[in-house]
Amino acid sequence: MLARRGAAPSTTLVPGQKATRLTLQPQRGRLTVVGVASIPSRRLDTYDMATSPRTSIATPTRQMSTASGEDFRITTNIDAASIPQDQRKQCVLFYTPETEHLAKKVAQLGGASIELGKIRWRKFADGFPDLFVENAMNIRNKHVAFLASFHNPSVIFEQISVIYALPRLFVGSFTLVLPFFPTGTLERVETEGDVATAFTLARILSNVPPSRGGPTSLVIFDIHALQERFYFGDAVLPLFESGVPLLLERLRQLPDRDNITIAYPDEGAWKRFHYQFKAEGYPEVVCTKVRDGAKRIVRVKEGDCKGRHVVIVDDLVQSGGTLLECQLVLASMGAKHVSAYVTHGVFPNYSWQKFSPQNGENASSGFKYFWITDSCTVATQVANLAPFEVLSLAAPIAAALQI
Repeated sequence: MLARRGAAPSTTLVPGQKATRLTLQPQRGRLTVVGVASIPSRRLDTYDMATSPRTSIATPTRQMSTASGEDFRITTNIDAASIPQDQRKQCVLFYTPETEHLAKKVAQLGGASIELGKIRWRKFADGFPDLFVENAMNIRNKHVAFLASFHNPSVIFEQISVIYALPRLFVGSFTLVLPFFPTGTLERVETEGDVATAFTLARILSNVPPSRGGPTSLVIFDIHALQERFYFGDAVLPLFESGVPLLLERLRQLPDRDNITIAYPDEGAWKRFHYQFKAEGYPEVVCTKVRDGAKRIVRVKEGDCKGRHVVIVDDLVQSGGTLLECQLVLASMGAKHVSAYVTHGVFPNYSWQKFSPQNGENASSGFKYFWITDSCTVATQVANLAPFEVLSLAAPIAAALQI
């Protein structure tokens, strides 16, 4: 459809719909179609046909499955091996006392390209932080990164103080690695008066001063809701990575890898993660919560788990109640084993103690495996306790520091 002069028409095609490429030429003040060609089904770009003497309606490149209507999303993290040697950074990585163990792993994997910096973390008598960046003059014009952990509100102020200070030390570039974005579950307002603290924290991080090289790069793993990327301002460049590739690699090592089924505790988790398992071809089970009076009960919405090793996948665990309910439901439906994966094992008040290892072939007795990453400090407490296994984020962090 042609628009009046000065208007910019645009058309959106549904997946699978045929489209045509129209070549238009003005004749006596009117636009006449002089060529028609078939083009793939994509979103048409917008052009002002009244001001162009010869205009084609073309389509920008976009990966789209016309059969399913689902787009192919990025499912892998930064690959350090794909970065040319002459483009790799020499990075100085600072860290907090809580992230020292992870920072040392990152530096070890980074080899000569990553060295560890030191910060003196002290407190004055009144409890306020007494901070000092060692060898501050030596990091000028260098690529600098900070590995943060906002695991407790009491440590955020002192870390924010360092985060705001480092870019102002004339560094060449600055990257903030915050593996776990802790207020991610508080991302919306459902009742007037609710405070969306995810937006608050995003605003705080969006005001990190720029370095000499430009805006701060912000690395976060499996943020709770993908729309939270739009909470960050233009002063930072968020890079959203995932721990799921670590899980996929671990699943390939299992002796029963051909008997794996992926389960999601709710529809939200399915929307969030299911595309990352497509290439592997794993069968899926989707659970849901239904209300029974005052209680909410977990049930299987779709999928079959009988005789399968079922792995429940979600972004984080707090008290663990939902995962425990899912485990019992899946076991009652015939699952041979039930395991779980979450990127962020928050486990407040030692809630990890609720999770027991499976006893023999009885799937209802416990979990075969419970995989978490070292994005949260509790990982050091459970690393050697069954059924827990820690999949380290050190490698993807080291790779992210190279861009």
